[in-house]
Amino acid sequence: PVTNNNPWMLLYFISFLLIVSFFVLNMFVGVVVENFHKCRQHQEVEEARRREEKRQRRMEKKRRKAQKLPYYSSYGRTRLAIHALCTSHYLDLVITFIICINVITMSLEHYSQPQSLETALKYCNYFFTSTFVIEASLKLVAFGFRRFFKDRWNQLDLAIVLLSVMGITLEEIEINASLPINPTIIRIMRVLRIARVLKLLKMATGMRALLDTVVQALPQVGNLGLLFMLLFFIYAALGVELFGELVCNADYPCEGMSRHATFENFGMAFLTLFQVSTGDNWNGIMKDTLRECPPDRPGTDYGCHAGLQFISPLYFVSFVLTAQFVLINVVVAVLMKHLDDSNKEAQEDAEMDAEIELELAQGGLCCMMGGIGAIAGATGGAAAGAGIGGAPSGATAAGTVRGPSSGVKAPLRDGGGGSSAHEGHTHPRCRLYSPSQVSEI
Repeated sequence: PVTNNNPWMLLYFISFLLIVSFFVLNMFVGVVVENFHKCRQHQEVEEARRREEKRQRRMEKKRRKAQKLPYYSSYGRTRLAIHALCTSHYLDLVITFIICINVITMSLEHYSQPQSLETALKYCNYFFTSTFVIEASLKLVAFGFRRFFKDRWNQLDLAIVLLSVMGITLEEIEINASLPINPTIIRIMRVLRIARVLKLLKMATGMRALLDTVVQALPQVGNLGLLFMLLFFIYAALGVELFGELVCNADYPCEGMSRHATFENFGMAFLTLFQVSTGDNWNGIMKDTLRECPPDRPGTDYGCHAGLQFISPLYFVSFVLTAQFVLINVVVAVLMKHLDDSNKEAQEDAEMDAEIELELAQGGLCCMMGGIGAIAGATGGAAAGAGIGGAPSGATAAGTVRGPSSGVKAPLRDGGGGSSAHEGHTHPRCRLYSPSQVSEI
């Protein structure tokens, strides 16, 4: 054969890869996901009913919260200012910027770094830790202990602060040689500073939604994991029986099998199947199992069976199709399903907020109309009393105030009668609060 005799034959392989690897395999994925959704269609009616009941409960809960005073209504001026600072969007932006700078400073640390850089990084760590401590302290004051620990992200922030303070304390103890500290503990505390990056998830709403989706999908993914374990168990036991006697040495070299990928025992067979499921040189392992038994030697000495040339392709191809293309795509379908549910839930939250805003607007209009009616009633009563005294009621109703000789009294605008009438006609929806306040109650 002549090297590169016909380079245009590359088009054959490129077209084959494009058609098979991209189109056919993605169509396979689409078929798996579509069948998964079809299998769940009979559950959609029950899920829709439960979702509607959950929506009604959440709506009632939000209405009840909207009729209550916010928890910060009894705060003093100083604590109210701290609460406004902690709930401000600008504070989140500042903390995000500080976290990004902290990540950059942590990436500057390297082996055999100069003493000046080590000192600068040390003081930078002190500054960042102090900033996080101040942030956590302000939030504790603003929200109180119960509301602060109710939020899991606040719990993460406090854990990061405690780990940072503990790391600085241990480093100072080691420098001053006050107590014998294991250096491994110091290294572990330094590594745990990476957890500060997780604070960025709190600021990124989209990433939080994806993380919540993954957490909600864990039960179903766990069931699929058990199915994976069952599949691996069956194929590992079968692989030990079929390929456990294969020999790989200088006389009989192997392309994929080695001491790290073998079917000699169940544990190594399990690990080898995990390698096959990732697509790492699984065709080389299959080639090693397709070896022919030499006619001049017994099959047991060579480590092969006469029927492996027919059994091995069925074994590996069926495992790869089941593990890589079916089960993994079912996991993708489960995650897509939960992401769609989370998007629907977010849309329902937005609709509920809009409905509450509409109720607030209608409630404010009713309050205004009720107040006008109360004032008009008080004015009409005063005018009727003046008409009984002999003056024309129309003049008084029109707002004409006569002198003392006319015997007409001016309408009482700020007296007790008017205020009591106004209080008696106050609409109950006047105590509703906006959804932004409801979320903080």
